[in-house]
Amino acid sequence: MKKIVILFIISLFIVIPIFGGGTFVAFADGQSSENYVVYDENGEIICEKSAIEIGDGFITPDFNEYEIIKIENHKGYARLVKKRQPPNIKSQKNLAKQKMAQRGQLSKKICLYLTHNDESYTPTDGYDSVYGKGGIHDVAKEFQSQLNKKGISVVLDETLHIPHNSSAYTRSGVTAKRLLDSQRPDAMFDVHRDGVSKSYYYVTNNGEGYSKIRIVVGKSNPNFDENYSFAQTVFALGNSMYPFLFSDIYLGKGHYNQALQPTDLLFEMGTYLIEKEYVMKSLPLLANVVETALYQSQTDENGDIAVDDNQTADDIVNVKPPNLSNGESNGNVTEDNNIDKNDNVDKVTKNNGWIVALIVTAIVALGMILGAIAMVINEKKKNR
Repeated sequence: MKKIVILFIISLFIVIPIFGGGTFVAFADGQSSENYVVYDENGEIICEKSAIEIGDGFITPDFNEYEIIKIENHKGYARLVKKRQPPNIKSQKNLAKQKMAQRGQLSKKICLYLTHNDESYTPTDGYDSVYGKGGIHDVAKEFQSQLNKKGISVVLDETLHIPHNSSAYTRSGVTAKRLLDSQRPDAMFDVHRDGVSKSYYYVTNNGEGYSKIRIVVGKSNPNFDENYSFAQTVFALGNSMYPFLFSDIYLGKGHYNQALQPTDLLFEMGTYLIEKEYVMKSLPLLANVVETALYQSQTDENGDIAVDDNQTADDIVNVKPPNLSNGESNGNVTEDNNIDKNDNVDKVTKNNGWIVALIVTAIVALGMILGAIAMVINEKKKNR
């Protein structure tokens, strides 16, 4: 009997960490934090990514384009495809606007959604992912708020697309299509965070810490060239305005639901190992880049950045970050017609998660108790 009691106590130690904290973390919905470091032909580290495939590509801030040709022991090896010239921003912006104009007049509206709702920031949130709305939702709300300050109407859809697996983009594709049909936005951005080292994303400027941002474009998208063109516009414009802001453009083998329109992009907002406050500090800068890329004409005839008399780069860089003392952001809430639906989905999903965890825990505890009973019976047989 003593052994049964001991095993029962051990089972309690399994149950308490899962349910005692009030946040469903032990059965998290996240992907593994496997980090791949990519080297160029000279053995220099040029990129990090949480998942890579042979044939993936990326563009560095100096506009060198690479392709991954070998993967071995969590190391990727890339060859230089071409040394690109930064695109003429003015012509690229005009091309993007022409494509959008084919659907009608610009509405100055952007939609945001999250394919991987679970993603979080370990130093700030206390975990890298959670079954439900992770810390990435705080980032999406703050991004919404910063775009609102630029005079842009933003619809943030917080529909859950969990679990975090290969079908998540299929589920989020339904959300993206619904947003496109109902809102007719000028652009849609899928908000993520990466799974690599902090050092790849953390950067300082004038003594202040920020998080870099990665742009991801899907190579399986049949309209890849159009999305890639817009990504280069945002990238080049951002590098001109804030040379420390973007890490790279990553060209993955997925489609990422970007075939819906040429101005749809995926943003990796830092990594799970970076403090969320650094990501928040970068969002006013990203909002300024997006607003300029879509709606302003801050370029001269050569495509170079022109001075905005109403706002300088220092004005943007020195924006006071939001208060994160309670893990909250200053972002506006989702539009009223989405609040009840998303909250209900969130509650149902979390309840389902609790049920699954309870069943698994009960099975484990029952197995341990039955094992202990079997041991006691065997001992009694031996003593007879």
